[in-house]
Amino acid sequence: MGYTITIDAARKRAVVRAEGHNDLATSLAAMDELAGRADFVAGYGMLCDFRTNDYTPGTTDSTKLAEAYASRFSGRPMVVVVSGLLHYGIANMITTIVRLRGMPVAAFREIGEAEEWLDEATGLRQAKR
Repeated sequence: MGYTITIDAARKRAVVRAEGHNDLATSLAAMDELAGRADFVAGYGMLCDFRTNDYTPGTTDSTKLAEAYASRFSGRPMVVVVSGLLHYGIANMITTIVRLRGMPVAAFREIGEAEEWLDEATGLRQAKR
């Protein structure tokens, strides 16, 4: 099924949804697509909803994905939302590598918690107060 990318200008974010079978190539292609979009403006974060993604990256792919996130989206806040303990562990491994490169990222299993974190990271939460 692949990736679907939408821009939510009101919430200052790109929403990336992965469904079904994906792999490293489709994941990198989705990152390239988002990085090239003119409507993904400075100050926007990324909400990556991978709860229905069947792709389980191994160590090598996880490292490549982390490097790709860090190089394409440097400085942009990002949350990764997954289901299941295995995917949560992998998401934490990837986000740890990305964080070590100075990018504000976090992994979650609950979409509401991820949205709150991203609102805080993009300054949207303070603007609502």
